[in-house]
Amino acid sequence: MSTLLDQIWQFVLGNGAQFTGLLFSLLGAFIFYLLRVRPKLVFGRAHASLHLLNLADKTAEPPQPDNLLEVYNEQFFVLNEGRRAAKDVSVVLSHFPRNVSINPPQKVSYENVESGKCLVNIPYIGAKELITLDCIYLNQRAAFIASVRCDESVGRMVDFFTVRRFPSIVYWAAWALIILGSAYLLQFALQYIGGAPL
Repeated sequence: MSTLLDQIWQFVLGNGAQFTGLLFSLLGAFIFYLLRVRPKLVFGRAHASLHLLNLADKTAEPPQPDNLLEVYNEQFFVLNEGRRAAKDVSVVLSHFPRNVSINPPQKVSYENVESGKCLVNIPYIGAKELITLDCIYLNQRAAFIASVRCDESVGRMVDFFTVRRFPSIVYWAAWALIILGSAYLLQFALQYIGGAPL
């Protein structure tokens, strides 16, 4: 066994330049794969509201349970965080709502798929574009997003929260401080290891 390993090691040492080139090619391909431009879909629930409407003729009296219409409105969002447009995006809702509207308006298609799920096909979501789905339910169970996907990406669920946007100068200053701080730490580490001032 050790002679086989020795022969393999001698072969690698004899062809070191080819193996070094292969290693750099594989490393470059891996880095290119990690940094490739592709769509990145995230989705979640933005907000919801419940309204009870009294359908009785006499509105002066307290409403009876059978005279109430429950109107539940829920808004979902789908965001393409990537630097490339997402094409043929499929959003699957767990139930078919009474009404679905897409903002900004697009030519979308709705299909009733297995187990009463609602498939919303969105043809195009641009890079950094936000799409909202407003769903209305009348006396029925509310749906949730079961999945979001396109040809090149599978969506992941995130919590919706508002993000404070600062002017770009604040972001540039933060990056400058990070770079300068990293340089100082590197200088300190080299000085500590080397023992001589830089």
